[in-house]
Amino acid sequence: MGIQEYFTILLCRLFVIPAGFLCLAPMTNQLIFDRKRILFRMGIVVSSLLTAGAYIDYVFHPSPYFVLAAEIVLFFFAYCSCLTSTRGQAAAVFAFVCVIMAVVSNLSHAAAALRDPSSGAYTYSVTFGLTSLCLSTLACVLLFHPMKKYISYLIDHMNLWFIWWVTIIVSAVFLLMEIFVVPVNYSTLFVNRVFMVFWVINGAVLTLEILLGTIFYHIVKSLLRTAELQLRTNILEMQESAYEKQQRYIDENSRMRHDFKHALRSIRVMVDEKDLEGLNDFLNQYVSSFPEKEIINYCDNYALNAALNYYAAEAASKSTEIRFRIDLPPAGKMVLSDTELCSIIGNILENAIRAAGRSEDPRYINLNTRVVNEKELYITAENSFDGNVKLRNFKYQTTKKKGGGIGLRSIVSIAEAHGGIAEFHHDGYRFYSDIMVPLKASD
Repeated sequence: MGIQEYFTILLCRLFVIPAGFLCLAPMTNQLIFDRKRILFRMGIVVSSLLTAGAYIDYVFHPSPYFVLAAEIVLFFFAYCSCLTSTRGQAAAVFAFVCVIMAVVSNLSHAAAALRDPSSGAYTYSVTFGLTSLCLSTLACVLLFHPMKKYISYLIDHMNLWFIWWVTIIVSAVFLLMEIFVVPVNYSTLFVNRVFMVFWVINGAVLTLEILLGTIFYHIVKSLLRTAELQLRTNILEMQESAYEKQQRYIDENSRMRHDFKHALRSIRVMVDEKDLEGLNDFLNQYVSSFPEKEIINYCDNYALNAALNYYAAEAASKSTEIRFRIDLPPAGKMVLSDTELCSIIGNILENAIRAAGRSEDPRYINLNTRVVNEKELYITAENSFDGNVKLRNFKYQTTKKKGGGIGLRSIVSIAEAHGGIAEFHHDGYRFYSDIMVPLKASD
């Protein structure tokens, strides 16, 4: 009888396993190790905590759900240790899953109440254990793909802490509601319409949680699209500025060509009169009147060239030496759109200019792009900085007082979307950015 009671307690905790899979679903790109190592590691943690918790409940009979609550806290810290995401992102996903599992738990209590109305929520039963395991598995099957596809998109692209903490607060409110309606004594469910109200409350919480999650996804995706449109607008503004400068240069050249024949006549007269001093002064004035070329042709990609000129001017305004060596693949082999290419290089240079501006002399930025074996595009950068960095889970965080610091995340996201990689590291007062993106295969 004792062993049977222990395994009943253990069975009532097994809903944690599908809950764990559901927590990992949106973190596909945020795992510190590969999936097999993560599953092996989490499997050991979960099995150890479940068996130990069931044993403590069986032997010592502590306050109801006290051990389970402690296990959930330990699960959360173990969960965070496997991720490179922020603590807020991990907590938001974990809280969302906790609400789903709380609804599952209450519905399982309803099933157990139908079988044994004299029992209660703090009494372990096989009916509750099997129902909670089945319902949690069903929830995992139904929600795993949507969370992996949609929530992971938000995790990978949105790093504004306050947005994630808002979702945590909402989930916490729903979780408290679910805890409040736990039927301590099943008999109360059969008084008047309590049973029906109990189902309505749980159904409403489940519906609202999923509905708010869907609304949250669309709002954040809209914000990300707005940011992308702003990026494209910035690129267009850079191109417009480059075009205007180029046009001024062309107009000045046209005027100089028109005036050149008149200058030749003046030179001819001074030569005939052997007025060398006047000729020397005239030539000095004439040469100084030539327009300086405002646009430098770093590459044939007009959008990128405009961006490079823009950031070169920004660097010059902050007394930072900047050097470019640009080699791009033919358009037919490039997998990055102009917007993505400008986003990667723009984010690198924006961060580099800001960082170099805080460093001691010499302030410099070196950016190189090169094609290797016609198969891969490498984008590398080195810049000076003051040596001050913030790391969280091996990832660089912004050192700005305000701002989300999503520049490096954006670079990583774009590179990985095309099967590439992006890595960043520093050595003393030098910061390095290394990005590789595969190119299209030859036809």
